[in-house]
Parts: sequence; structure tokens; C-alpha cells
Amino acid sequence: MLNQIKLPQTMKAWIAFGAGHVKDVLEFKSNYPTPMPPQAGQIMVRVSYVALNPGDAKMIAKPVPFRKSMIAGMDFAGEVIQVGPLTPDMRLGMIVAGTVPLASLLRGIGSLAEYLVVPAHAVVEKPDDLDEGIAAGLLGIVGQTSVSLLRAANLQKGDKVLLNGASGGVGCVLTQMLRGMGVHITGTCSSRNESLVRKLGAQEVVDYTAHENLYDYLSSLATSTESRPFDAIFDCVGDNTLYYRSPKYLKVNGRFYSINNGPFGFISQFKFNHWPVLLGGTPRTYISVFSNPAGSSAREVVDFFDKGYIKEVPVESVFEMEDAFKVIHILRRRFGIFANLVKAFEKSATQRTVGKILIMVKQDAANMKA
Repeated sequence: MLNQIKLPQTMKAWIAFGAGHVKDVLEFKSNYPTPMPPQAGQIMVRVSYVALNPGDAKMIAKPVPFRKSMIAGMDFAGEVIQVGPLTPDMRLGMIVAGTVPLASLLRGIGSLAEYLVVPAHAVVEKPDDLDEGIAAGLLGIVGQTSVSLLRAANLQKGDKVLLNGASGGVGCVLTQMLRGMGVHITGTCSSRNESLVRKLGAQEVVDYTAHENLYDYLSSLATSTESRPFDAIFDCVGDNTLYYRSPKYLKVNGRFYSINNGPFGFISQFKFNHWPVLLGGTPRTYISVFSNPAGSSAREVVDFFDKGYIKEVPVESVFEMEDAFKVIHILRRRFGIFANLVKAFEKSATQRTVGKILIMVKQDAANMKA
């Protein structure tokens, strides 16, 4: 029986020993203890793919009381190999995807390992026609953040939005969702990514590198006879000036949504909603959106996928866990520097990647169809 398989006592995993920069604290361990069997309401997943996010490096850098080490990574896809008691709707052999809940992350539990125990409510079953590697990226942070933004914005067909960071992980998915809903999208990106952003659904693209003052340019667009102010702005990059200058290009009753403040975004929300008033400026509503990982959010993403709204999840690069380990340790011994996987974490943290960075954990995982 599958649930009676005797698992090895140790597993391969990427571990952050202490809080700090990934290049200083992240190490590969080939003999890390395998998790204990799942308890009631939990499942054990044999991880096949992990998708990196900017939040991975932030979680490693952030000190957490009583947490001396943590397994890196949040998003994952893999096979259910054990089911805890009193855990309905889960079966052995299911291919699932999701994000490690925040409570587990704070205890040091991450996804970049061969085996992972998570609450069953944190995952969703992968659609049959969605590649397993792509599922790790789509049904994790980027997809769940996208549906959280749409819930908060409550947009209507014909509304006009500005999407800042349209070629990033969230941007690529959110653009397709918005287009499927009939929303008019103006996306910001560099010129090299313009064709991708248009293909994903943006009707207009603004090259943020081509204008001496991006905010003046957006203001001129909003006041032109062929255009109008935006109904909403989605900031997936973390550009505070974009908010402060927004009265020039965001409707009076429009809203500015940011995903860059984490679970304590209510502090930024209070500051941005009151600071312009104190300075005598014209305020616009600022809303900080934090996507608390949940299988229910992942199921909403599946609904968008099943409707045909999401047709592509760009992948920037795929790393093999074991090869990265070998290269890093060779370079460490000879040159004292880090290589592939650590660089992948660092690049993801810049929020300037195009699409997702994936790590193939299970070496016999099926070939990914990009």
C-alpha cells in the first residue's frame, strides 16, 4: 500500500541557518530529517517542483523568534503520499499544488525539500491539463495574489486599470485574468518585454525606461482626448511615487492596490491614506493587499484556468536541485562564491524576473511543457 511505504529517515533540502542574505545563510543538506507522518487534517507531499518568489528571500532575511533554521521556499507541486487521520477529500496519488501557510513558515517549514507536510486545506488538486511544474508557479503565490487583488478591486467589464510590473510573476497572471474579464489594461514593463505583455492581454504598454519622468507621462495620457483616468492601479513592484502622483491619473473614487507590504500592510495603508491629507495634498484610496495562502484561493485560480482565461505562465528558468548543489559546493571550495540556485533566489528577490523561476526537486519528474 502506498501509505505504508517506508520513507527514508533523511532527505535533501535547502536550509537557511539563521536570518540573513541568502548567500550567507542558505545551504544544501543531503541528510536533513524527513518530516514526521501527517497528523489529523494534514498530508505529506513528495515535492516535484518549487516556484521561487521575491518573498522567499524576504522570509529568509527576516528574524523570527525561536526559529534557528528554516527550509526555504513557499510554492510547490507534488504527489500526496500520506494522508493523516480525519482528513477528508484527500487521496493517495493526488497531484496537488499550493503554498506553505504562514504559520508553518514561521515554524521553519518550507517547500524546497523532497518531502513536505502541510495542512490539507493549503492545497488544491492540479487540473489534468496543467503541467506539474507550471502548477507550482500558477497555483502558488502569484495566482493567489492575483485573485486576492481581483476580490479587493471588484472591477467591472470596461473598467480601465494600470498594472505596474506587468511582466513579473503576478503581472503575467493578473493581466490574463483582467483581459478575460473584459477590463482594459495598461501595463508597465521594459521594451524587451512589451511583446509578451501585449500577447498576455494588455491593450496598452508603457515602457518605464523610455520616459524621463514616468509619472508626468502617465498624467499626460490620462488628460489626453483619447484616454481617461484609471479606475484602479495595481502596483506589483513597490513604487510609492506612483501612488503619491496618482491624483493626476487615477479617478477621484479610484483605488491604488499594492502587494508589497506583507502581513503588516495595514501600517502602510494607514500612512498612505492619511499622509497626503496632512501635507495638504489630494488623497487617493490606498489598499495594501496581502494574500494569506489558502487552498480556497488556489481553487479560484483553477476556476480562471478552467475558463480559459489563463493560457500561459512564462517560465524564466528551471534549475535542478541536485546539480545546483554540486556546482555550488565546487565553487565554494575553489573560489569561495555561490552559483545557480542561490543566484536564482537573489534574482527572484529583485522582482525584475520575467515569469517564474522553477526548481525541479523530484529528479524523475515529467518533462515540463513550457
